[in-house]
Amino acid sequence: RSLVSSLKAVGDTSPGHSNRIFAVKFTPDPNVLVSGGWDNVIYFWDLREAKSIGYVFGPHICGNSIDVKEDMMLTGSYTNKDVLQLWSLSQRKLIETIKWDPSKEGDYEHGFLYSAVFDKGLGPNNYIAAGGAGENEFRIFKNTKEYDLQGKIAFNKTVTGIDFGNTKKLIAVSCGNGQTYIFTVSYTHLTLPTILLVQISVVAVSLKKK
Repeated sequence: RSLVSSLKAVGDTSPGHSNRIFAVKFTPDPNVLVSGGWDNVIYFWDLREAKSIGYVFGPHICGNSIDVKEDMMLTGSYTNKDVLQLWSLSQRKLIETIKWDPSKEGDYEHGFLYSAVFDKGLGPNNYIAAGGAGENEFRIFKNTKEYDLQGKIAFNKTVTGIDFGNTKKLIAVSCGNGQTYIFTVSYTHLTLPTILLVQISVVAVSLKKK
């Protein structure tokens, strides 16, 4: 192992983070990565130049809550407003603010995300999962015309991490109670109004110290 480069602010020519960084993610361009943290800025870094080449302002990142898929970047903020957002990587601008819970926007227990991820599939039917400290929930959204809520589960402690399996059928969720839960998910196509299109099973596996 050897250090390739150190990415940081260099005077006025290459701005960088002013506080703790909690998430980094490579983009489809292997020479470019993004990072975010407490300073409410997502920076774009070019490894060839070892400096920042752009940024977007807004997301307050406090966990592994940046993900990248094709030309989209997903951010989950530890706030109670505009908590889940989609950005264009190429244009470096906001595409959509996904409604976490419109009835509770701005409430004290609304949002506060620690984790946000895309599913690992390709194509237009993208799913997103996210979770955090606000009501200790994780939620699943699907991209139809916009990202709509498909299902949710609440825990007795904060949701700290989420990941999809290599297929959409499994989701792992870690919590502040020292446990990691593995869920199986069945995707249905019911036509009843307001029906949940994603049905999440009871816990399939709970991983904890015995």
